[in-house]
Amino acid sequence: MSAADLLLLVMVGGLTAYALLAGADFGAGVWDLLARGRGAADQRRLISAALGPVWEANHVWLIFVLVALFSGFPEAFGIIGSTLEVPLICALVGIVLRGSAYVYRAYGGGAAGPDRWWGHLFAVASTVTPFALGVTGAALATGDLAESDPWRPLTNSFGLVCGLFAVTVTAFLAAVYLCRDAAGSPATEHLVPGMRRRALAGAIASGALAAVLLPLLWSHAPVVADRFADRSIPFAVLSAGGGVAALVLLWRHRFTAARLAAGLAVAGVLWGWAAAQYPDLVVGRATAASAAAPHANLVAMLIAIALGMLVIVPSMLLLFRLFALPDPDALDPH
Repeated sequence: MSAADLLLLVMVGGLTAYALLAGADFGAGVWDLLARGRGAADQRRLISAALGPVWEANHVWLIFVLVALFSGFPEAFGIIGSTLEVPLICALVGIVLRGSAYVYRAYGGGAAGPDRWWGHLFAVASTVTPFALGVTGAALATGDLAESDPWRPLTNSFGLVCGLFAVTVTAFLAAVYLCRDAAGSPATEHLVPGMRRRALAGAIASGALAAVLLPLLWSHAPVVADRFADRSIPFAVLSAGGGVAALVLLWRHRFTAARLAAGLAVAGVLWGWAAAQYPDLVVGRATAASAAAPHANLVAMLIAIALGMLVIVPSMLLLFRLFALPDPDALDPH
């Protein structure tokens, strides 16, 4: 295995961490947007309390992947940055506005005050970001880059369905995660049935969009589609099995195990795409070999990553251990 391939594996690991951690945060924002009825305020308080300790830390993984791409594959970074600026800017703006709105909502002035509008902005930005990232992934698979029309990635059917798929997958993941958070406090146990229904809805929507995506993959990204048939079927089976297992475990109130199964379902999607995409970073434009930095640079990057992980991974594990469940006091409106 070359240094470039090893760095790609590390980057896929970083993307997996981002999808499972920040992805659940984005999905929680989707449910914040869709919260309705008498329990809407309780649902939003649960979401806010669950995200509070960790939402900002989860973006470490995105920064890590971007730095690795820039340092390890500068040619691919240049192509992506110069041709996919619209979806990437949408994702970046969504991340920034989401974080700002989340903080300002916490200091708002009541249900009818400014926190209401910050809450809407938080929820919309949480939906825009995974959609834009899904569109970006579709463009990398098709090689249909926006050199003459910067809006093209947002106007083709494959990109739009990939964006919607990313939104529904994160919503499913968040609903499963929130079931455990809701069950962890007597003040929020009544929210568990609703969250289970949302997890089921997210799973059904994700499955339906996956069925739509398969024929579009063969028509819009035939190179990746052929590799998908050869390499990625086991990952697709793993993903489907994880999704079904998560729903069964939710029904049996085994919420921690359901989280693991849901994470496996989402990771299987990402791994299947990565396996089918390799060795292309951008289909038809840049491969791992052609876009790689000099060998010495890659080795130095891998050493730096290994040393950095000695600090980052224990710190993140400690953070999640300390805030494994939201503070019950944060769930009390009074």
